Amino acid sequence: MKKSSPPIPIVCHPGTLFWTKIGLLTLTVFSLIFLPTPVFAAKGSDVTKLQETGQCTRCNLQEANLMGAELQGADMSDSNLRLANLRGAKLDGANLSRSRMWEADLSNATLGSATLEQAQLEKAKFNGATLFRANLHQANLEKAEFLGANLNSANLKEANLKEANLENADLQDATLPLANLEKANLKNASLKNADLSGANLKKVNLENANLEGANLSSANLEEAKLFRTNLKGTLLNGETILDSKWQFIWTVVNQPLAGQTLAGSDLSGANLEAMNLTGINLEGANLEGASLFMSNLERSNLTGVNLTQSYLHYTDFTSANLVGANLQRADLRHSILLGTDLTRADLSYANFQGANLRDSNLFAANLEQADLGNVNLFGANLGNANLRDIKINEETAIESQWLFILDLIKHGAENQDLTDANLVEANLSGINLKGARLANANLQGADLSLANLESAHLFGANLQNANLTGANLTGANLGGANLTGANLEGVNLSQVYLCNAIMPNGIENRCNSEETNPNP
Repeated sequence: MKKSSPPIPIVCHPGTLFWTKIGLLTLTVFSLIFLPTPVFAAKGSDVTKLQETGQCTRCNLQEANLMGAELQGADMSDSNLRLANLRGAKLDGANLSRSRMWEADLSNATLGSATLEQAQLEKAKFNGATLFRANLHQANLEKAEFLGANLNSANLKEANLKEANLENADLQDATLPLANLEKANLKNASLKNADLSGANLKKVNLENANLEGANLSSANLEEAKLFRTNLKGTLLNGETILDSKWQFIWTVVNQPLAGQTLAGSDLSGANLEAMNLTGINLEGANLEGASLFMSNLERSNLTGVNLTQSYLHYTDFTSANLVGANLQRADLRHSILLGTDLTRADLSYANFQGANLRDSNLFAANLEQADLGNVNLFGANLGNANLRDIKINEETAIESQWLFILDLIKHGAENQDLTDANLVEANLSGINLKGARLANANLQGADLSLANLESAHLFGANLQNANLTGANLTGANLGGANLTGANLEGVNLSQVYLCNAIMPNGIENRCNSEETNPNP
């Protein structure tokens, strides 16, 4: 059996007693500071005093309902306004310095020239509020909401706006030197001519924001989201931290373009609005999601560029080279594409509403589900273009030849009489032409891949250089047809009448005495 140890004597030396007392004192202070404090609602007398005199410093206005209150010029400095309802309140010129306003609601309130210096405004709501020339110097606005707020010319020097939501806010001419905006949301915000020198903008969202003329000297924009951000005229210095991609885009926007090499460059998401890019070489460049609103790209080389989901509203592409370019889902409303070469370009799902494509070359372009409402297509070459499910309206200017082809694509032509039809370079891939009469039709260069031509009558038809890959020609009559240069890969010709037809190799197929015409 294990014996118990004798008790250890406790000896309190003077020094030990001193630190014991200090420890107890520290614990007491810690408890007072950090343990939860009771929540005290506003004192009725303080609310009355404020409403009657407009003077209530060091007052307890916690959770007070001051919605729509007329408090212009009121002094509420050093007061407790936590969770107070100040929606729509008139606080122009009011003094709220050093006030504790955690989670207070000031949505749609007016605080023109109000003083909120060093105020504690964590998670406060200023949505739709007016803070024109308000003083928020050193205010704590962490996670505060300023959706659509007017902070024009406001003083936010050294303010803490970490994770604040300033989407659509107006911060034009605002002063924000040394402000902390880490992870803040400034999407669509206007920061024109704002002073952001030395500000912390790490991981900030500036998507579609306007930073024109803003001072970014010594600012930290590491990992900042700058999709379509206007960087025109922004001021940088050697201390500005900016990712290399956006540094390059800033250079493109703000430095002379003469001599710059932009071919193959990454300009995705760049804001290149209203720029003169006439004749520039952007071959193979990545402009995905970029905004070129009202920019001039006349005669520019855009061969093989990626312009998917780009914003090209009112952009001028007159005589530009866009061969093989990818403009899938691009916004080309009211764009100018006069004489533009769009050969083999991917224009699927693009919006061309109101655009001018007169005399443009759209040969073999993919226009599937593109919106061509109110578009001028007169003189445009739509040869071999994929016109499946395109959207046109009564205002779309297009030649009758292409309207006829559009109808064939939409409804097919089973058993229809298309004798002598002009279908040169028509893209009829996969359509149903079973039993159709296409005698002497001109299908030169047409795309009939995977088309159903079973029992079709193509006697004397011109099929030079036509693409018939995988087409069904069972029982079809191609007597006397011209198939010079045609692609017949994957086609079963065993049941096709080819008497006197000129075959792809240019040699006429002599009639076999035993051969019968399936469609005389």
